[in-house]
Amino acid sequence: MTRSKSTTTNQQHPSLGARFNQFTLPARKGLGQLLTALGRFPRLHRFALMILIPAWLILLGWQPEPAAPGIPVTGSLTVPLSDADKRVIDVPAGGKRIDHTLAPGETLSSLFRQWQLPGKELIALVRAEPSYKPLSRLQAGQQLTLVLNADGNLHYLEIRDNGLVLTAFRRLGQEFTSVNTQ
Repeated sequence: MTRSKSTTTNQQHPSLGARFNQFTLPARKGLGQLLTALGRFPRLHRFALMILIPAWLILLGWQPEPAAPGIPVTGSLTVPLSDADKRVIDVPAGGKRIDHTLAPGETLSSLFRQWQLPGKELIALVRAEPSYKPLSRLQAGQQLTLVLNADGNLHYLEIRDNGLVLTAFRRLGQEFTSVNTQ
């Protein structure tokens, strides 16, 4: 009876140095080809390239330090509009214009009650309100301009913040429509 030898393959993993050598081989080949190509240049050109390429790489990677900020900017600046810059809004014959600056806690509903305007007009305004809800997000300090017609009904409503028109509504029959004021 013959005994067969078991064949065991001795699979050794390559060492770290061998793996590094294998990984960097394409880069080293490319560097060798580059040096061979540089050898074909005249001596003066090789010298210039050996100085300019590292200088260019340094400049490419250099990031200047940002300037230190002086005094931090805080606060706000309010620039009032002169009377000449105020918008001219047509008032119907027999109507009147109401300019009002919202106080803390005031709502459009409370103002309609104070000025004795019909609640159905407030409902019509809310129906015409765009998706960003300017009527629901009124804030103290915003300015309202209302124009009433001769019957005492609301004809036009404009909401401004620091002179900038946020939104405006104009009567269109029994309903209101949002107006482009630009």
